[in-house]
Amino acid sequence: MKPLIGYAVLAALCLMISATSCSDSLSEIGASTRPATDGIVINTATFDVELQTAYRDSIYVRTGYPLLGAITDPTFGEINAGYLAQFYANRETSLNSYNSADSLVFGILRTSLPKQLGYDWSDYHYNSRFDSLVGNQIDSMTIRIYYQSYYGDSLTPMQVSVYSLNPDVDFETLPESEFYSNNDFSHMYSESNLLGRKAYTAANRELSDSLRSVDNYMHYIEVRLDEKYKQQFLEMAVQAAVARDTANPHASEYVDIFANQSSLRNQWLSGVCVKPTFGDGSLIKVYYTAIYLFYSSYHRYNEDGTLLRNANDDADSTYTSTHVKYIAVTPDVIQMSGLSFVDDQKESRLADAETAYITSPQGYYSTIDLPVGQIIGTMMGDPLRQDSSYFLNAANFYLKAYKPEGDLLGSTPAPTILMVQLDSIDTFFEEGSLPTSTTSCYATYACDSVPKSTFNDPTEGIYYYAFGNINTVFMGLAETAGWGKDKVNTVAEWEALLKQNGKLSADKNGDGVIDINDFTIRMAIIPVDVTTNSTYGTLLSVSNYILPTSVRLKKGDGAQRIQMIYTLEGVGTNSDN
Repeated sequence: MKPLIGYAVLAALCLMISATSCSDSLSEIGASTRPATDGIVINTATFDVELQTAYRDSIYVRTGYPLLGAITDPTFGEINAGYLAQFYANRETSLNSYNSADSLVFGILRTSLPKQLGYDWSDYHYNSRFDSLVGNQIDSMTIRIYYQSYYGDSLTPMQVSVYSLNPDVDFETLPESEFYSNNDFSHMYSESNLLGRKAYTAANRELSDSLRSVDNYMHYIEVRLDEKYKQQFLEMAVQAAVARDTANPHASEYVDIFANQSSLRNQWLSGVCVKPTFGDGSLIKVYYTAIYLFYSSYHRYNEDGTLLRNANDDADSTYTSTHVKYIAVTPDVIQMSGLSFVDDQKESRLADAETAYITSPQGYYSTIDLPVGQIIGTMMGDPLRQDSSYFLNAANFYLKAYKPEGDLLGSTPAPTILMVQLDSIDTFFEEGSLPTSTTSCYATYACDSVPKSTFNDPTEGIYYYAFGNINTVFMGLAETAGWGKDKVNTVAEWEALLKQNGKLSADKNGDGVIDINDFTIRMAIIPVDVTTNSTYGTLLSVSNYILPTSVRLKKGDGAQRIQMIYTLEGVGTNSDN
């Protein structure tokens, strides 16, 4: 085998990313220049945090970039990945308006096809220099599966099969509990409804060099649809064409099926199930899926722009033009299979005293107990504090990791991880939430020194996930637990409130006393796929990361720490001034 990784993943690993996604880091720079009479004191403190490995046997599998293929890996075992996708009515890109130069709508109207199908409006005449659909038919319809990244052997022969989803399937009406990896999705499609099959390799050698050398080329697998779907589409397109031609007195008598999601799915093709049916050795990360329509139209006109035709409207063309339209799938799809995993080392991984694990697609993740009580309590309990004059400048956190090892799939760390409250994992993904920087945030993988040009085998450097300054997260979590300068004034008041609400009941420090230092909030650290706006960098979506990754985090006494920087104001000043 040739272990290859697509360029998109390599790029994510090679960049030394140090920016934080939570909030800008603040420091003590400039504090030493203030005169003591300002009454401002900046203090620091460091707190150890403990990691634990946890496991979830099912994850929310609505994702924008699913996996497709099959591979056997020593770390990950057998992965067999397919996905489900539904089409949506994309009116402009599927047919276009009736007066567009390359419009399928107008191509249909200029033929005798509508009359053959029983739509007769001989009293109406169309005026345009663009003429009829060649052969009164669509040349071909195919499903294209585009991808940028792949894993494993790029030349391993693979086969993909595409099936039609059942007509009653509609992702939008399903409860969110249906979108978990341990669910059985077999009722959504039938293998008897085969749309087509195609053999391929991840390197995409099936396509010609001329196609592969064009600018902005992207790999794709092309599966030709069965002829019956092409004919069904054409019959519905005739109705849609007439319905869209508002100048036609018969337009209101017909339905534009492509302007309605339910009609498109119920009356033609609800969606597709895409799954591997042969081969073992490669996985691809699917970028998007679409049905492509290829058709040709006659262009017949004189130099002055008048139509060149005979009385029977069947003159030979001077030339033809080929057109391409597409109907895309919805932005989110279901990762249907391949996310279950049996690991004979599961118990030892969970109990490992030196290492915490984060993996995908198996479901290992880490938990961390954030010392919210210690952070807020340190400021509130500082003997120099007067009134409410305290402020958390920074809570700097860089999650230390071991360097990647080996040359298989397990050596690839997840580019991004999410830190979210443990009891909010499911709702975070089900509701399509984004990190708030108050109760959740995310970080990117980085290394502060890379002696070689790639991450394949670095020999030095500190590996970490750069959360940076998460002061707003600590304050946000504290506020959800009843803290606030306008609510409690002393540590004792907050302790009493936490005990009353049942949030402070365990002696986590083991000193025999339950106090503010025992108040922690357990967070989950999960690999995620982050989508941003390419122009402005705005965060658009966060979903579970399902590509093969493995992260080993340092664990144990002193391995992970949070540095706190806080300010006290009014120290040594007269409160009456």
